[in-house]
Amino acid sequence: MNTSSNGYVLGFAVTVCVTISAMLAATATSLAPEQAAAAELDRQKNVMMAAGLLKAGEVKSKEELVKLYNDRIKEVVVDTVDGKALDGKAAGDADKLNQDGAAAAKDPADKKKAETRYRVVAQAKGDDGSSTYVLPISGKGLWSTIYGYLALGGDAATVKGVTFYKHGETPGLGGECENPEWCAKWVGKSILDESKQLVGVIVKKGSIDPAIPEDKRHKVDGLSGATITCNGITKFVKNDLTAFDKYLASVRK
Repeated sequence: MNTSSNGYVLGFAVTVCVTISAMLAATATSLAPEQAAAAELDRQKNVMMAAGLLKAGEVKSKEELVKLYNDRIKEVVVDTVDGKALDGKAAGDADKLNQDGAAAAKDPADKKKAETRYRVVAQAKGDDGSSTYVLPISGKGLWSTIYGYLALGGDAATVKGVTFYKHGETPGLGGECENPEWCAKWVGKSILDESKQLVGVIVKKGSIDPAIPEDKRHKVDGLSGATITCNGITKFVKNDLTAFDKYLASVRK
């Protein structure tokens, strides 16, 4: 066999490529369940961090985290159209309900609304029996979609915690949205104004002035050099709070 011929070299290269591709595909397939489990555990950790059940950097075993979540967190599916929690529906049912609704919609606008009609809220119980409502939040920053959780106290109006755990923003700039020190500045902010109208939490360009009531009540310091990321966070937090507004109003009653 002429190992220097073009045919041999081409055949060898194709064989190596096919073999390696098959091995990578098999490895990815075999690891998919573990990757999905790890992603779900990370999601649960962020829910608990937002709710104040887990501190940033706190080390717990996987078993301890799962037990804490199961003991203290209850997930409910909320119909954002009427604000009601659906009895007998688990968190995994939300995607199916949205898919069915989108498939049944004829108008493109109705289809888009149906895709996010049903959403999951995590209800956390504190040591003293108090309730915390943890809402999923997400939207566009500068370079990526930012995902996080916003926790409201028992009054469903005061921020108890926030996390931004998945994004592709610039490290050291917009990426600082995940910094626990910055997230801590959200605690105590109110999403409602004095007339009980929804205003959300506003990420201000620069630093807030505690002497200004509106700044102290509704705003947090901006991230240096990340104006677009901050504006995006302000916008999508308000949008998601608006989507949950009827549900939160029913909780306040």
